[in-house]
Amino acid sequence: MGAESGNGPDKTDTGKGGASSRPSAFFSLLDELLFVFAPRVFFLITALAAVLVMVALIMPAAAMRIPGGVPLPLLEASHFLASFASTLLLLLSLGIRQRRHAAWLIAVVVYGLLAATSLLAGQHFVLASLLVLAGLGLLASRKAFYRKGALGGTGFSLGSFLVLGLILSGIAWLGFFAYRNVEYRNDLWWTFATDADASRFLRALVIIVATAVLFLFWRFLQATSPPPLPERTEELDRRLETIAGDTQTSQPEAALAFLPDKRFHFSADGRAFAMFGLRGRNWIVMGPPIGPRQAARDLAFDLMRRADSMHANLVFYAVPTDFLPVALDLGLAARKIGETAIIPLETFTLAGPARAKLRHAVSRMQRENGRFEVLPPGSISQHGDALKAVSDAWLAHHSGREKRFTMGMFDPAYLDRQSIATVWYEERLAAFANVWRSGDGRALSIDLMRSLPDAPAMTMDALFTELALWGREQGAMTLDLGMAPLSGLSSQREANALSRLGHFIYSHGEDVYGFEGLRRYKEKFSPDWAPLYLCGPERLNLAFALADVAILTSGGLRGIFSRQTR
Repeated sequence: MGAESGNGPDKTDTGKGGASSRPSAFFSLLDELLFVFAPRVFFLITALAAVLVMVALIMPAAAMRIPGGVPLPLLEASHFLASFASTLLLLLSLGIRQRRHAAWLIAVVVYGLLAATSLLAGQHFVLASLLVLAGLGLLASRKAFYRKGALGGTGFSLGSFLVLGLILSGIAWLGFFAYRNVEYRNDLWWTFATDADASRFLRALVIIVATAVLFLFWRFLQATSPPPLPERTEELDRRLETIAGDTQTSQPEAALAFLPDKRFHFSADGRAFAMFGLRGRNWIVMGPPIGPRQAARDLAFDLMRRADSMHANLVFYAVPTDFLPVALDLGLAARKIGETAIIPLETFTLAGPARAKLRHAVSRMQRENGRFEVLPPGSISQHGDALKAVSDAWLAHHSGREKRFTMGMFDPAYLDRQSIATVWYEERLAAFANVWRSGDGRALSIDLMRSLPDAPAMTMDALFTELALWGREQGAMTLDLGMAPLSGLSSQREANALSRLGHFIYSHGEDVYGFEGLRRYKEKFSPDWAPLYLCGPERLNLAFALADVAILTSGGLRGIFSRQTR
């Protein structure tokens, strides 16, 4: 009996809780559905409402009016306001689709204004009722329209212009068709009478076109305000150093944060950051967020919210496979863009026939009085002139220019933070590569790789081989030789278009970049090939996003066509 009486109240409470929670669950579900679908639904409703009001304004309505019901001045003013407001509502529909709060607020007011003017201008009782219902529904969906900012930030695509032009052209044609039996006279423009619907149509058409043109002109005059490049201060550098050097940070590419071409977004707890660049409405993040795994994941969602609030596309470039679950949770699509060559240092050795060429490279360097040396961070003051001489000679020989964003450049302050692997012949520097190292010390990666044009053959082979041996002694687990762009992409008919296009360029673009040659060169080190991905919104053509990455890396369109062989 004690057990039964003890269980009785629990069941009763559970039942009551379940009953009381049903309305709560229902409203939570309703809120979620409104948040997801309201922008699309009310975009269509708003555009349709605007078109219906325009049609009602231009069609003959004198027969439906109650004689003497509306004073003529009020009738003309209502018609004028309705012409302006309906055009504005059509333009606001784009802001509604883009979840803009300002568009939502103005649209709610315009719905009420149009409902009143529809009654006054033409006694359209049914239309006025529908406008009131649409306005109330939009008002109830307030949470779905959270993007702050002025209407000037509303995005207009080429398709939007074409559709807008077709709608206005259709309205004009319909009006001229409705009054085809009215002979045109100049005084039609200035005729004010209760039954002068043709005159009101002509004035309404001018107001509609003028409103659309002036709004679009004003829109293009608005300056965009993307996140500015941060001021490089000691405090900012300390924050970046703390995260990049954290023992839980596994990304060696964090070193790129110390170049002046990055914008940053930090996590709330200050343990992670993302570095990104801007191209139009695309925020292109270089690699995954930097920092401990959970902090980096939370940061990715926070950055998505920030980009989404500014109606920007968030794109992650060159992310590894383990970032894909986060990308998919963000609703992004992933496309393979190449593979990176990773040497597992634990098992790296020069023994065996497969490493004969590498042994030969090291032996030849030593026979020609060459030596390998890793310069520690802070060596620029002593060796900066020699490093710059090699870099300048390399750039001049290859008719190249400095890249950026996805790779480092010869910047003394940047290089001074890192170790630099070098090969010297007696006292002459012949080649160097700066080395990134992850905060946990387990991963190394090569950035700039430059040598003198007259350096002995196989100098770079020797440098990479010695660097791998040095990294193993330092306790590192992997050495990343860098990406082979477009490598490993599928050419099968079932593959996505970006993959097939990339494979075609990889197979036929050897003379332009040397895609296959780059992969063949790295193959001699027997690396593990790890895929890298570009992640972005499904609606965004990721081929164009990849082109934006190329423009950022090259420092502009001109830089893309400067051939540079690595």
